[in-house]
Amino acid sequence: MKKNLSLLAMLLFGYSVFAQNTNTLLNNYISVKNALVNSNTKLANQAISSLYQSIKEDGNFKQKETLLKSTEKLLKASNIEKQRAVFNEVSTTLWDIVKNTKKINKTVYYQYCPMKKAYWLSTEKEIENPYYGAAMLSCGSVVETK
Repeated sequence: MKKNLSLLAMLLFGYSVFAQNTNTLLNNYISVKNALVNSNTKLANQAISSLYQSIKEDGNFKQKETLLKSTEKLLKASNIEKQRAVFNEVSTTLWDIVKNTKKINKTVYYQYCPMKKAYWLSTEKEIENPYYGAAMLSCGSVVETK
């Protein structure tokens, strides 16, 4: 009986930690998205580095390796346009994680840019397109909500 209770406690704690880590991943991702929206290469590089570290330090989750590899591509991108070109890969993988997580502490909008045929996540319903920045800031739509 004690073993079962211990196992249950570990599972629940692990779930709670994963939910907390998912929120950290999401917050770091949003920092990357905002830097891309503002076309700020320096902030984008810092945010990408934080996102990468949070993925590496997170526990095990199904898409960890995929997310890690796509974020590594972001790290290696030498300018904002190259970062934007890779951002969809990170976004679609993170959306799979977010939409399948039962515990997340905010509403997340999955948004789409028809010009780039690319997705991103936002905690704001208002469209701020990271693929074009100020050039086409409001281009896009919400396609799903979690």
